[in-house]
Amino acid sequence: MNLTPVISRLKDAVKKISWKSPQVISGLAITIILTGGLTYYLSTTTSAAAIKINGQPIGLVRNVSTGKDLVKTLLEQQGKPFGVVAKTHDQIDYENVRVNPAVYLESTLSEEKLGDKLRYYLDGYKLEADGSIIAFLPSKEDTEKLLKDYEGYYVKPSEENKVTAVNFAEEVRVEKVEAQPDQIKKYDQAFKVLIDGKITTKDYTVLADDSWWLIARKNNMLTDEVLAGNPGATKDSKLQPGQIIKLVASTPYLTVVSQGTYTGPETIPYDVVTKTDNKLRTGQTKVIEQGSNGTKMVTYSYEQKNGIDVTKQVLEEKVIKTPVNRVIAKGPNSRPVSVASAVSRGSGGSSNIVDRALSLQGTRYVFGGTSKSGFDCSGFTKYVYAVSGISLPRTSYAQFASGTAVGENDLRSGDLVFFSTYAKGASHVGIYTGGGRFVHASNPSSGVITSSISDSFYSSRYLGARRY
Repeated sequence: MNLTPVISRLKDAVKKISWKSPQVISGLAITIILTGGLTYYLSTTTSAAAIKINGQPIGLVRNVSTGKDLVKTLLEQQGKPFGVVAKTHDQIDYENVRVNPAVYLESTLSEEKLGDKLRYYLDGYKLEADGSIIAFLPSKEDTEKLLKDYEGYYVKPSEENKVTAVNFAEEVRVEKVEAQPDQIKKYDQAFKVLIDGKITTKDYTVLADDSWWLIARKNNMLTDEVLAGNPGATKDSKLQPGQIIKLVASTPYLTVVSQGTYTGPETIPYDVVTKTDNKLRTGQTKVIEQGSNGTKMVTYSYEQKNGIDVTKQVLEEKVIKTPVNRVIAKGPNSRPVSVASAVSRGSGGSSNIVDRALSLQGTRYVFGGTSKSGFDCSGFTKYVYAVSGISLPRTSYAQFASGTAVGENDLRSGDLVFFSTYAKGASHVGIYTGGGRFVHASNPSSGVITSSISDSFYSSRYLGARRY
């Protein structure tokens, strides 16, 4: 098709249009108006980016890139304490806009304003014991370390202590979850939670005859635990009937159950042999042989819960050093006696409760033991009292539940003193010897020893005393 004639006709038509024609003037006017309006619009507004969260406008930022950087910074800040980047399920949209500068200044988003609008979460791990949440941690590695170190807090293998099994009494679950940043705990915080245990608080109304000790006893607590829940209170603080006090108790989240065998030296206490010597005056004594303790290596199997023995059985004993009797000569009694000599353990041979108890120092500790071959705490007190013709119940709890209660300021030699040690209530007992001291079957490493009630360990666990 030949377009030359058509182009020629168009050129002729354009030449014939005058610039003064209404069409041209009208078109130029519109162009000028639009250009002026656009110029005014651009000069009186500024570019920005509007941010919407879940469809709701929340403010303006300089541009889309600035908005995205701001959100990224906020997510990093929320996760930084835990070494991760936080996340959000919020739908964030950006839109380029132009607004009046005054509007922009009024609606500009700061980190704080935007941070208040966003909902964060972290990928974490929930630790539970028997369905009870202990803590949320930021990583599986932290959770595994926490459990391992908690076991190590109570279980310490060595050449002497051969640990054969370790597990938890509770059902432990570790589950990956989404958690709020304020729910997540660092490793050291979570470890403290485990060691402190589950804290419960309740109100207690003081009764007419209540004392701090009695309140502790009735609620299976230590006196110091009751006082700790009431800041400012001491053992000397007066209680008024009707007064409301706080009882703050702790129970473990997790119970570490361990089994194994322990091998270690134990003392074989020497016997004291007393012989009558008519060459001495009445009441006069003379040490003929000083005597010395023996030593033996003992291997026993055990089961522990959170480091406390619950069962124990002797597997093997090997005498390393044989004890040598202490021989004491004493003058004759004021009147003849038919027995020329007597044997006792430790000191003197007196039938006095305290003397008898002290004479047994060095006797080994045996779980469930009630004889001179080995005692546990209540087996020791029962044995000593039996020599004086007094029959005690078998357990420390039963011994505490009978007898006559004695105030701490009224203690006499021979009274039984009770403590909460490895378990709540009267889990340990000894015999008061006077001067703030008591003799007791302490533990497998110490056997029968003398201790001070004022020692921090015992003073904080003292329950009370009984007289028979």
